[in-house]
Amino acid sequence: MTTPPDAAQLGREERRAATRERILETAMRLLVEQGWEGLTIAKLARELDYAVGALYRYFPGKSAILTSLERRVVERLGQDLERAAEAARGARPEGTPEAALLELRVAVGVYETLPLRRPTDFKLLMLSLGEPRELVASEEMDPSLLPGFRALIGGFAARLIAATAAGARTEGNALRRTLRLWGALHGVLQLRKQGRFEPTLADAELAEELVEDLLAGFGADRAALDGIRDDARRLAHALP
Repeated sequence: MTTPPDAAQLGREERRAATRERILETAMRLLVEQGWEGLTIAKLARELDYAVGALYRYFPGKSAILTSLERRVVERLGQDLERAAEAARGARPEGTPEAALLELRVAVGVYETLPLRRPTDFKLLMLSLGEPRELVASEEMDPSLLPGFRALIGGFAARLIAATAAGARTEGNALRRTLRLWGALHGVLQLRKQGRFEPTLADAELAEELVEDLLAGFGADRAALDGIRDDARRLAHALP
């Protein structure tokens, strides 16, 4: 029989969780402001007014902090996808090609609008996915992060499969199409940081045009894409 935790133990666990949260929030700020090189354990300890050794009681190193931050971002994206899917299902008659296509388009919009909705989360993803260097060595990667990434990719692939079943696109390898769509969209979103030099790169319609062109190439009807565009924008931007 398991003995329930006493009040003192619960208090310790709550304090430990609060400290971990404070460390992660501070680390996120340093990453966004100063980049990967700007985040060091020594600097993080100074920011928090902790001893360096104290930080190691919560995280074994910088890589563990990064993977913890990535996990939080991935989990929040997953929650966004669920909320967006639920909203999309109520906007079109269930089982129609338009309903399946709208759910797929809104799912893409969740990521497309992330820089506006949660810019710090987006900047972390830019660092993790856009940086050519391996920031975390394979042996240091937290394996608990991988199911979250797989679930995100799998969610997009499942929506592509559902759109095929509803007649909204042609047959094809859903996973490979998802990766092409995700990678292309990620590249266009990265261009936006150069928008201060070339306004065309910051044009929000560039990402929208890319997504619609790819979906049309996968077999989606152009008229259907036009018909769901306003609802897709509204539902994606309605997320917090």
